[in-house]
Amino acid sequence: MYTPEHRALVTSLEASALDAWGPRALLSCLRHLGDEAGLGQKVSVQDAWAFDDGYCLIYQSPWGPPVGVRVTSSSTEGRPPFWYQHWLTSDAGFGPTPEEAGREFADLAIGEPLGSIVDSLVYDRHGLGWWGEAPLPPIRPTN
Repeated sequence: MYTPEHRALVTSLEASALDAWGPRALLSCLRHLGDEAGLGQKVSVQDAWAFDDGYCLIYQSPWGPPVGVRVTSSSTEGRPPFWYQHWLTSDAGFGPTPEEAGREFADLAIGEPLGSIVDSLVYDRHGLGWWGEAPLPPIRPTN
């Protein structure tokens, strides 16, 4: 189920150019999180923004307070975080498409409790805990 904020984010991304990895992966992640048959009943998306090689997402799950996560395309290359382990092959740099990465991240990271990640959250000046790819905490760009 989409909240009004979630729907506005999807609509805005759909109307923009999706040439870069970040916007494509974010749109895929947001669509998957909004799927009523999937995670949409569990996770509330509060805000999100993309940059060329990644995105930031602020969400709340039923397992804890709101948190932010920063994901980059380099998460799928070299030494990927736990949620991309199943994509590894003998080819360095092999990884999912942005759309696959967005769906997988929604399922395997956002759709699950934080577990031990909660012990390493980096808190911003507003008290929001962040996890994911450095640098943390991210600063939302102003337009």
